[in-house]
Amino acid sequence: MTDYFIKKIINSLIIIFLTLQGIIYFLNQKPLTENFSQKKITVENFSTIVLSNSGITKIGSEKLNKIDDDNIYLEGESHLENKEYKIYGRNISINLSKEISSSDEYVEIINRMGLLKAQGFQNLDYDGKIFFKGKVEFVISK
Repeated sequence: MTDYFIKKIINSLIIIFLTLQGIIYFLNQKPLTENFSQKKITVENFSTIVLSNSGITKIGSEKLNKIDDDNIYLEGESHLENKEYKIYGRNISINLSKEISSSDEYVEIINRMGLLKAQGFQNLDYDGKIFFKGKVEFVISK
C-alpha cells in the first residue's frame, strides 16, 4: 500500500515539475511581432578601401556613421581617393548602392590637371561625373 502512495506522489511531482517547466519555457519566449530598433554604428578615425565603378576608392574620416545598409556619413574631416582624383572635405554623405557621394561644405579636389576648390560637390561615380556647388576655383598644375 505504501508503494502505491509513493508511486502516486512521485508521478504527481513529475507532472507538476513538467508543467512548471512548460510554463517557464513559454514565459521566456519573446514574441515574433516585437520590433527591435537597430543602433547606429559609429567608428572614429575610420579608413577603408571600397571597390566601386571607378575602381578602388580609399575612404577616410574622423568619424563614420552608418545610417543604413546603403548610406554612410563621413563626419568631420574626410577624404575619398582613387586613381582619378582625391576629394578632401567635411561631412560627406555616401550612397553605396547608387555610388553617389556629396557634401555641401568646402571641398578640394585634386586630379592630374590641377586643384579645384568648391563650396560643395556631388560625385556620380557610376556615371563618372562630379558636379560642383557654389563658387569654384581651379588652379592648373604646372
